[in-house]
Amino acid sequence: MFENEVARFESAGDVRTMHVYEEDGRIVVREDLEGPSTLIVYGEDRRSLRVAFGPEALAALLAAIGFAGSADSLWGYVSREDHDIVDLMDLCDQRGIPYEFSSIGSGGDCQLRPAAC
Repeated sequence: MFENEVARFESAGDVRTMHVYEEDGRIVVREDLEGPSTLIVYGEDRRSLRVAFGPEALAALLAAIGFAGSADSLWGYVSREDHDIVDLMDLCDQRGIPYEFSSIGSGGDCQLRPAAC
């Protein structure tokens, strides 16, 4: 697995990093959060959120926004400070692009939402 940190944002003690990588034939976008805001929102000091796209979903996503090389690509999208992983999920929901969502916190709290069939 080759993982790229695509962007890192810091503000008022909060840190948000965005990663894009391949895992088991899927493209994964992961957002790592830590800091006071994460503690307020999730009750934990760190949280990792991820969406995974299978080959067919990835093809639809890339057709919608591209992959690399421009601000309108997947990398460009997640590199913008005004976009987070929830914005990416909203975009996919609007266009009917399936994805698997999961998250885990520093206290072990987990969430999983499998891709819709």
